[in-house]
Amino acid sequence: MSPKFCPYCGQPIRENDKFCIVCGKPMLTDIPKREKKPEIKDTKKEKEKEKFEKKQEELEAKEEQKEEDVDIEITQEPKKKFGKIKEKREVKPLPEEVKEQMVYYIEYNDLQLNKKILADKLTEISKSTKDARYEYDLDFKKEVNIKLEAVKTLFNELKQKESVVKQSLEEPFIVQRINNDIETKVFQLENLTREHKLHKVDRESFEKLREKYKQEKQSLEEERDDLLVGMKLWIQDLKLEKAEMSGERKLTKGRFHAKEITEEEFKESDKDFDLRLKKINTKIKTLEKLTK
Repeated sequence: MSPKFCPYCGQPIRENDKFCIVCGKPMLTDIPKREKKPEIKDTKKEKEKEKFEKKQEELEAKEEQKEEDVDIEITQEPKKKFGKIKEKREVKPLPEEVKEQMVYYIEYNDLQLNKKILADKLTEISKSTKDARYEYDLDFKKEVNIKLEAVKTLFNELKQKESVVKQSLEEPFIVQRINNDIETKVFQLENLTREHKLHKVDRESFEKLREKYKQEKQSLEEERDDLLVGMKLWIQDLKLEKAEMSGERKLTKGRFHAKEITEEEFKESDKDFDLRLKKINTKIKTLEKLTK
């Protein structure tokens, strides 16, 4: 048996010594170790825990099933979930005679705009005749007179052209004519019903005429709606063209601020943009008026 030593002072001690004979400290090796008590499981808590976990699993399973059911409903019945999907109306090409009339109306209103521009120009040049130089400076007077004659000539040419275009216009425009015809059919239906109630029209005649007027009215409405769809597409294209033009105008303004073009070039370009925008606005307003 190997000798024992005090862990505190290092002096040898005997096997059965409970204290060191030198320092008097107790020998800890002889203190009995605390035994671990076996863990007693709480069966009630364990059962509740298992029950809770099982319930959670069931709930998660139900949620997953619900999600699958929703996915199936969305995939199989989109109309039921999101309502009826509107069918797009087929866009029929505008008849050539209608397009021709639209062009005439646009041209006529464009002529009105050009006449106004020339009238403003004529007023501006006429102011030069009141300039003192107009009385004594022959060259200045000649230049002013040439401008006046040129504008007057252009103005007269526009008036002649306006007269020709006006003769080509079919008034009222086809949409307005169809609207008038629809109103006539509505009146005929109302009058027919009134006459039938007063026993002035027999039942058989009443039903035949009513069906006839209804079909004619429906046919007119379909014709009008087809025309309006095509016309509104044209208006939309013009508005896109206007937006592109406005963007181009801003780009030119940016080039001027960046000193890529001169002030004179910018003013000339801006003046051109202004005229083009006025013309395109005239087209849009003309077509919008024709759709009413």
